[in-house]
Amino acid sequence: MLPPRTEALLPRLNARTARRARLAAEHLAPLAGAGPPRAALGALRSALATARGSLRASFLSSPELRQWVHQAEEALAFVAAKGTDRALFERVATGPDLRHLLPAGRLDRAFRGRLRRLGRERLARVIRRLPPIVAGLTGPAERFGPFPLDLDPDGEEARLRGEVHLRFPVPASLRCRPGARIELIAGGIRIVQRGSGARWVPRPTLAGSDIVIARRVRWTRQGLRPGPVVPGLADRLEQALLLVQEAWPEAHREILAHTREIVPLLEAGVVSYSLPERPGTSYINVQGKSRLDLADDLLHETAHHRLHRLEEWTPLHHFDPEAVYYSPWRRSLRPLHGILHAAYTFAFRAELLQRLLSSTAGRRLPSAWMRREVEWEIASLAASLVSLADAARRGLLTPAGSGVRRALARQVRRLARGSVSR
Repeated sequence: MLPPRTEALLPRLNARTARRARLAAEHLAPLAGAGPPRAALGALRSALATARGSLRASFLSSPELRQWVHQAEEALAFVAAKGTDRALFERVATGPDLRHLLPAGRLDRAFRGRLRRLGRERLARVIRRLPPIVAGLTGPAERFGPFPLDLDPDGEEARLRGEVHLRFPVPASLRCRPGARIELIAGGIRIVQRGSGARWVPRPTLAGSDIVIARRVRWTRQGLRPGPVVPGLADRLEQALLLVQEAWPEAHREILAHTREIVPLLEAGVVSYSLPERPGTSYINVQGKSRLDLADDLLHETAHHRLHRLEEWTPLHHFDPEAVYYSPWRRSLRPLHGILHAAYTFAFRAELLQRLLSSTAGRRLPSAWMRREVEWEIASLAASLVSLADAARRGLLTPAGSGVRRALARQVRRLARGSVSR
């Protein structure tokens, strides 16, 4: 298994997430004001102080908390606007707000002012999002709120209008009327709204795991929009996961460790993807996908999650806008970060296919096609390793990034020999 080693990395990252969350709450407190915002930060501190064992590990590794910590840190950095203009630009360069921050297409004197205004808007949004994230984790004899709820639809979270997704004590959706609020009480919540009609609906999960299967989302000109549940998808995904388990048990454990939610798409021509800002969530196009296709997608996105987690711990490369290399998978030039992620994730695909070819699980699969795909992946990986070696010679890879490159080179040599490690 390529680095990082999950059993060593996850406990360290969970401890780091706890420290980052506490520090974010400390820095947000003077800016939050009184009332619900201050109470929301108190609820976060309560969850961090009282959650124990597997519940604590699940909380600290949840996509919702990890995304919240990232967004809180980013908002605080925008408000402070410390550092050089170039450093601040690099922080926003890959985000969705760049065109608003640089309306003239270049850095100008008003850049920092626009960045601070955006930071203040983000801070208010970050604090409003906090209560559902920590719901179900309030300590004994404590009570926080009530808090207003964001009941607008959200495509990225696969959430319909009137829905709020909760993860603890079990994954569920809370469906409320406009104006509903929630109060966080010891071990649960209390819904505050006029009239009746609030519903608690369990969210489906893959059997034997806590991986949530969301409703489908679809692409529109206005962005992602939530849609209905995909019938029969749980069975299809469970069969795909079983295929990985039969051929490569360690990869199966990695999927369970790193994937927290699957958001299905039914879109012709759309490839599956994941987002570093929504860690652990895999957006998988399930249209016309076979069991093998879904197994491939599950592992591929898990590999992205693994590498994103390593990047949370330590940077893998130095930013250089002029460092671009040819990607055999995209058939176009890509930044160094894209090449590194592609090589890492497609190495997992090559290994999975090669293991299926040599296992009983792959007997009814298209063996000739799988052999051609393994050969193509090995050739593509070898070409990308040349690019990564060039980046290393130019000092663009950090020591951790060079370690990943060397591990990839070892794996490609082993794949080329046709051997798999057991």
